[in-house]
Amino acid sequence: MSAASDRGTLQGKARRAARAAVGLARPSTRKRYVAAVRKHLRDRAEDAGDPTETCLVCGTGRPRRRTIRFVKDPTWVCVVRICRSCGHVGNPDNTRDYRNLEGLEKFPMRARVGTETRQGREFHMAKMAAQILKRDDLDVLVYGAGRSLDNRHIAELPRVRDVAIGDVMHLRDDAEFVDINEPPSRRFSVVIACEVIEHFPNPAEEFPRLLDFVDESGLLVCSTNIYEGGDLEHQRYVFIKGHTAYYTPEALVHIARANGHHIDFRLPLVATGYGGKRKRYVFFTRDASLLPEIAGYFGRHMYAPSEGPWANKELASPNP
Repeated sequence: MSAASDRGTLQGKARRAARAAVGLARPSTRKRYVAAVRKHLRDRAEDAGDPTETCLVCGTGRPRRRTIRFVKDPTWVCVVRICRSCGHVGNPDNTRDYRNLEGLEKFPMRARVGTETRQGREFHMAKMAAQILKRDDLDVLVYGAGRSLDNRHIAELPRVRDVAIGDVMHLRDDAEFVDINEPPSRRFSVVIACEVIEHFPNPAEEFPRLLDFVDESGLLVCSTNIYEGGDLEHQRYVFIKGHTAYYTPEALVHIARANGHHIDFRLPLVATGYGGKRKRYVFFTRDASLLPEIAGYFGRHMYAPSEGPWANKELASPNP
């Protein structure tokens, strides 16, 4: 730092200190300045981090703590941990245990969820994966299927031989069930994890289990939001109950490399509408020869396929 910039920094600090002293001394502004000082001291303490904590993606020590409030609803409060290295945002207190739900109808119904009459996002993800792989007799696993019936639509794709549904508990008998709490008994050509990985409390432990379901020349396709470094208090996604992991691109690249996988990111159609600009499909594969196939697919398609950009409004309509 030059002497001039050093003096400028010192002068700026002196001006701020003098302004704070006046604000604290004046009765009309004292309350506001006391609150600001307390917030500053709290932020300094949170910045230092807890020496016993590490990033749950890359292991870097002392992630920064931040207490954040959603701007549209200040009652939504989270204490997040932001990694100093990969930028991963951990939200460990925001858990939701789906094993406590008593029936399939208790799982959330979203615009992306496939029904008997409507193809959902998982169908579109699987169809795209089949077109990228360009081979027959594909075995597909819908990982974290919840109440989606897209397995039935995926089974009708011409290149698909078999479809299984994986979840934390067995609630359905319309397809082969895979208990994702247990090590895989077999691997799949295509694994679809739609709005799943943000629910991982410990990504460094849970991603290897997910990736272990994918065969050596197969493809895992995930749908999630990506954190680009903006103001978290304006991003509803991190506050949604059950969202314990908010990934930067760097965090997911680290996970891929740590597990011997290649990675790619693509923009789905739904990101142009209600899904929002941060929505991405994330591709993982052990097979480097699939990377040109992914690139070739998106040379022909502007967006990755999904439900319509405003499917949420169509679902809410009395005549969808």
